[in-house]
Amino acid sequence: LPGCADVGPAVQPWTLSRERPSGYGHCFVVLDPKRFTPGFGGRLREYLAAMRCLPGAVRCPGDPEKACEEEARARGVVLHEGTATALKALAGRYGVETPPEFAALDASRSKPSLYAQA
Repeated sequence: LPGCADVGPAVQPWTLSRERPSGYGHCFVVLDPKRFTPGFGGRLREYLAAMRCLPGAVRCPGDPEKACEEEARARGVVLHEGTATALKALAGRYGVETPPEFAALDASRSKPSLYAQA
């Protein structure tokens, strides 16, 4: 754990106002498998191909995300209704036109933003 970060119950909730700086900490560990074993990329490709050829609906890590990415390229990004409503409200505030798909959304139902203050 990072030495300067709060942990457990000492971490403040994510709210509009805070009594003190958040104290959030992050730690990332990145490993490059090619440094541990030669030919890793080829072996991984072979393994994934073999898995995807199994009977049934076998999906490998990353497959659902790839499918979602392809659908987003073809049809656009799917937004949660609350996110779309907040974007419509923000667009209205700054005079930005919204797509026709936003027409049925009620911008007055948008929750307050953590960042954009009136």
